[in-house]
Parts: sequence; C-alpha cells; structure tokens
Amino acid sequence: MLQPSFHIEADNIETENFQQCRLVVVVDTDSLSYVIMTMELERPLCIKYFQFNQINDRQQEEIMREIIFEDELLTKDINETFVVYNVPDSTLVPDAFFDEQFNREFVNLIYGNLNKSPVMSEKVPWWDIYNVYRLPSDLHKLLQNKFPSAKHWHFYSLLLKSYKKFNVPENAQTLQVLFCPEKIIVSVYKNGRLLLMQNFLYSIPEDVLYHLLNCCMQLDMSRQVVKLQLSGFIETQSLIYSELVKYFSDVSFSEPEESIAKSDMLKKYPLHYFSSLLKMAACV
Repeated sequence: MLQPSFHIEADNIETENFQQCRLVVVVDTDSLSYVIMTMELERPLCIKYFQFNQINDRQQEEIMREIIFEDELLTKDINETFVVYNVPDSTLVPDAFFDEQFNREFVNLIYGNLNKSPVMSEKVPWWDIYNVYRLPSDLHKLLQNKFPSAKHWHFYSLLLKSYKKFNVPENAQTLQVLFCPEKIIVSVYKNGRLLLMQNFLYSIPEDVLYHLLNCCMQLDMSRQVVKLQLSGFIETQSLIYSELVKYFSDVSFSEPEESIAKSDMLKKYPLHYFSSLLKMAACV
C-alpha cells in the first residue's frame, strides 16, 4: 500500500472507543487525507495524508481503492463518517437563483457539458448559498461502496462553514489561501460577505503572487489592509512566503482553534499544515 506523506497518530490509539469518534475523509484530484477525531473533546487521534500525483503508472481509483480498503484504521466501527470532495467542478449559487432541477445546467454552463458524471448540491450552512458540484462517477461509487452510510460534502462548503464558526467578524478584508500541491484555494471575504472562492494552479512563486494581487485588484481590496491568512503546505523559508511578505502587510498562518486539542505528536509539525482539515472535522 502507498505510504502516507504524513502520519500522525495518538499513543495507544487501539484503546480508544471509536464509537465516540468521527471520521472525515477528504478526496482531492491527486491526494487523499483523513482525520479521526473524538466527537466530545475534539481531539484528533489520527491524521494521514496520501499524495499520489507523482505516481504515473497507476490510476487514481486503483491507488485510492488500495488505501481505503487496506488501511487498518479505516476498518474501525466509527460512529459517523463524512466524505469531503475537493473537486474543481463546483459553483456557488445564491439562494435566490437556486433551483435543483437546473443543477446540471449550472455546472455545464461553467465547466462544459462533455462530462456526464453525477451532479450534487447542498445548502452551505450559515450562508445564503448553495454549492452545486460534479463528482467523478467511478470515484464516487468506490467511496459509496466503502462508506455506505457516510454523509457527503464539498470542500468549499466546509471551508465556508468553518470560516463562520472560527473567524473573528471584525476583519473587514480577509484573503484566505490554502496551499495544496501545485494549486491554491483562495477565499476572499469583505465585511463578512464572500466575494470569491476559487482554485488556481501554480508552478512558480510568481504564479501565486500574480493570482493574489489580481484578486485584490479585481475586488477592490488593498494589499496594505487585507488580512492574508495562509494554511496548508507552505513554509516560512519558502520562496513563495518571501514573495508574499514583500507585497502584503498583514500575513499570518491559520492554526487550529484552541478548542481543538493538539497532541505532542501534532505539534511536531507546523500546525497550519492541518488547520483546515481539523476545523472541518470540528464543524461537520
């Protein structure tokens, strides 16, 4: 089985009562991650992250099947399971314009109509927004087979929900950037309103800088005023970070909330690596 890039596990995890836990599995186009968290104390017992975009001789479905059916912890009798799809074919529709019978038309209008995969929609909690998104059909069937009773979400929906739960509303302008391998997910908020949520591909630091400065220009936000919050796989010693602090006055890392218990094992890593995953697990 493919070895995880990150594996953080509590001591004596086998003694835990998994019926008091929730499992959150996040599926990306080139990765899979999951967290097992106690429901009452919000204490993460295990975090694993698998990256398979560099494995060119095997299909994504084959790798994912191997992971989810052979990982011992994923065989536990866990109280509740959530599958979160971080797939790009997603559009956010205001309540006033949402009609479920037009879900496929919403997605086809933006991403084209060649893909006949299933289209789903969900009301984003605490927002007047619906998320309409298209799923890879084979992957969706695989995950339904493994987790037949799981509840499903789109990654963007839970990012928005966790923003409402964990962010201080006084921040007039906020630019949140989640770093994934070769892409960033950008969320822009102004006076509590969502202005943009979109992913951008990048290969060099200048790509990231261009996208963020362009967001500020297009949305009339000042890079001297906006609060730039970073999470995911970015280092303070990286060229990307060096470029960002040259152009933005208020740059910080988004870490898990105080209500989420941090083990000594977790603290061995930069906490912003897993802040989005842990916040999602705390508010599903």
